[in-house]
Amino acid sequence: MTRLKGAPKALGGAYDQALLDLDGVVYLLSQPIPEAAATLAALPGLDCDPVFVTNNASRSPEVVAEALRGMDIPAEESQVLTSAQVVAEILRERLGEGALILVTGSEALRNAVESQGLVTTTDPKAAQGIGYGMIPSLTWRDLADLTIAARNGALWVSTNLDATLPTPDGPLPGTGALAGAIATALGRGPDVVAGKPEPGIYRSALARKPGARAVMVGDRPDSDIEGANRAGIDSLLVFTGVATPRLALALPPEQRPTYLGWSLAALTEPHPEPDWNDAVDRIECGGWTATLEGKVIRLRGEGADLDAWRALCELSWAAADMAGYDPNATPVPEGAAAEKLLSV
Repeated sequence: MTRLKGAPKALGGAYDQALLDLDGVVYLLSQPIPEAAATLAALPGLDCDPVFVTNNASRSPEVVAEALRGMDIPAEESQVLTSAQVVAEILRERLGEGALILVTGSEALRNAVESQGLVTTTDPKAAQGIGYGMIPSLTWRDLADLTIAARNGALWVSTNLDATLPTPDGPLPGTGALAGAIATALGRGPDVVAGKPEPGIYRSALARKPGARAVMVGDRPDSDIEGANRAGIDSLLVFTGVATPRLALALPPEQRPTYLGWSLAALTEPHPEPDWNDAVDRIECGGWTATLEGKVIRLRGEGADLDAWRALCELSWAAADMAGYDPNATPVPEGAAAEKLLSV
């Protein structure tokens, strides 16, 4: 019955490898998450190796690692995995070394493709494969050439299908949005997508430490967490990016995490396990009790706020799956502490 797991000691110590999303987890836009540096510094002591896993194909691993170190976050080039690297790996595996590849995207993507023994070309009709990513200078001609190459049978591999990218001016069109324009002209989408939530980037990350037990840490349920579930690994959803505890209550099964945390620091903290009663209509966690009464969930008690959300998520997910509960309904507070928590 339990969906959220517990960890009696520091969570990172239960895993050999932590796959870390970047924006929204390690940093937010260009600012580091306050707990990130201390958490990354603590992972070696927990025997947990970090891998920074990003859908962003515009920067090389070397540039990403250097940017992280500039935020006082310990990182080496070998610890970074970008979707550009995965695109190049997929093209080599499918087409073999020496294949002609049309690259639409960043210099980092081009370099990744060439590092795999592939040959780049600007002739869309000669291309056997396509490495597609997005950069601000992308033109109509670039999209047209990609369409021509794909129509002629080239294998179209996209770095990701993220519809938007975060900016100081709010979300703006991302790689997936422009891929949609190509799909309109072509009549279909990419043959393969390298980035989250597709399996390619998870396979590449896990291959860096074969046999290791891994946990994915992310802020996007529809990308980081869904991808981890598809890959068959545990996940930690943090609330420093796009997700909120209230949003987590209504997550569909494929986007539900194994753990909840306020931030990346949750890797260095224990996690209480929600406890079901025998009638399977009440959950207790850290001083809080969530109870299902008909089509209503009630919350009472007091304690750490995150324990309340653990109890609420656990019960909301189970009730939605088995009792027809509407997970978008607002839980009913009982007592001052519950009213304060649910009023935010």
